[in-house]
Amino acid sequence: KDFQQAAGEIKPVEYIERYIQIPQIEMLVKLGLIKIVDKLIQCRYGIVTNIYAQRPDIFLGIRKEQVKLLRKYKGDEKILSVMQLEKKMEQIWTNEEVEHLAELELSSRASIALEYMSVQKLLNRVEKYAGCGYGTMCSSATSRLKQTAVTYIDYLNMRKEQGYDLNNAIYQAPRNIRSAHAKMVTECNKRDEDKRIQEVNARFPLIKRQYRKLRSKFYFEDEDLLIRPARNAGEIVMEGRTLHHCVGGDGYLKKHDNGTSIILFLRNVADQETPYVTVEMEMKSLDIRQWYGAYDNKPDKERIQKWLNHYITRLKCSGAAAGEKVEIQEKIRIYA
Repeated sequence: KDFQQAAGEIKPVEYIERYIQIPQIEMLVKLGLIKIVDKLIQCRYGIVTNIYAQRPDIFLGIRKEQVKLLRKYKGDEKILSVMQLEKKMEQIWTNEEVEHLAELELSSRASIALEYMSVQKLLNRVEKYAGCGYGTMCSSATSRLKQTAVTYIDYLNMRKEQGYDLNNAIYQAPRNIRSAHAKMVTECNKRDEDKRIQEVNARFPLIKRQYRKLRSKFYFEDEDLLIRPARNAGEIVMEGRTLHHCVGGDGYLKKHDNGTSIILFLRNVADQETPYVTVEMEMKSLDIRQWYGAYDNKPDKERIQKWLNHYITRLKCSGAAAGEKVEIQEKIRIYA
């Protein structure tokens, strides 16, 4: 009855089933922690730290002094999450700090920042970067604070993963968090790219070894365009990443490496190192399986298709002519 009066409509059978499993529910209801009881009825046991404890602070994993504030918010999950982090990190925060940190909805993600700075310093930095204050009850201000906090924590995580010392105040507090975050994203991507390139070059070495032989057969250019095979596996990976399509996947690399198909790069003669169109060709038949530009689109489709058709015709004719030459030389050798 007490819970129903506070929570409104309930299903008594569900409540009783949870009560049999967790009799501490009665204690939580009497304390007014209605929102926590509601989560437990929904089997959200993850909010409990010690299922056997009889005291609410031990049961929930928070400091004893924080129960009063938690009652004020009726057991709000965001407030509870911050209090549990406070207890885990063996810190003591003011009510205002708990409320403001709960507004950011960072939960345990804030722990990386709190290894290197106080909670108040974290709150101040987020507020400064966001350009708006806490507790305004304005949805746009709250949204901006939360978004800024996520960006800042993500920035710190990337710094740490790349081996930077976050005790350095310059790394902790860049002047512009958004540009600093973008810079770190670029740096992390570059390191990931370098690692991937080293990996595929080691796994698919024949692509590099066969390059000159393939180039002599498949290279062609006119006054506007040129086409050539990939120099190595890493170049195919970068082609895919630059043009945002899937050619850098292991499947394409494996087919090129074992000679099933060949990956060709179609480039503008005036800008030969900038990816434009990627071509996959069947090695045996010399037919084009597919070709795509950026984002799986086909730029200047009619012109490129016509150019590729001419290229394939020329390639097959030269291949046939080379075969006839070998056959004539073989007959001469036999007759001689």
